Amino acid sequence: MRPYVFIMNDQERLLEVARRLEAHYGPLPWRKQGEPLDILILTILSQNTNDGNRDRAYGALRRRYPSYQAIAEADPDELAQTIQVGGLHRQKSRRIQEILRTIYREQGAFDLSYLAELSREEALKELLRFKGVGKKTAGIVLTFSLNKPYFPVDTHIKRITRRLELVRPGEDPHEAMNRLVPDKLKYQLHLHLIRHGRDTCRARKPACARCVIAQLCPWPGQAGTA
Repeated sequence: MRPYVFIMNDQERLLEVARRLEAHYGPLPWRKQGEPLDILILTILSQNTNDGNRDRAYGALRRRYPSYQAIAEADPDELAQTIQVGGLHRQKSRRIQEILRTIYREQGAFDLSYLAELSREEALKELLRFKGVGKKTAGIVLTFSLNKPYFPVDTHIKRITRRLELVRPGEDPHEAMNRLVPDKLKYQLHLHLIRHGRDTCRARKPACARCVIAQLCPWPGQAGTA
């Protein structure tokens, strides 16, 4: 039996999940991961692939093209082949060029630093207007580059939060989690849940018996903790 599931509301359980994961994995103070345009391009390359292929695609991109202007003006087929290892290379190359050309046309430079002057909601709206940029991609730019906390939901987080029933069927996971997670926890909890999804709460054969948040989880598929 998992008593905490029945006596805590969603907010209380979320905070206890965050506390236990911090105790298990350690605190993670905010650290800027890069400039907003760099993070945006890197995150587009990460869509529908793993971190290793994303990093290889990004490395190949920066080695072949010395500037964002060179990427914007590149031959589309050549650009797509350069980032092929990241998957969906033609779609991603087209999106990257469209975004870069739009930014340059509007800002006169390949630069998104102006987002720092906007509110989180305004900056989110600015990012979401680019084709191919959804809430997860925009949220990563806001949280990891601009310190404007927005909780991005990736595959691991979606799986865990649904098992925890913090996100119900039919709910937008970004809306649900951004409502529940306090700003001060958005950066750290995002990273902790991803690590937990890779190490413990896996899609197949989750290690429920050694899960530090098992008592807080109502998921009926738990193995050895009911």
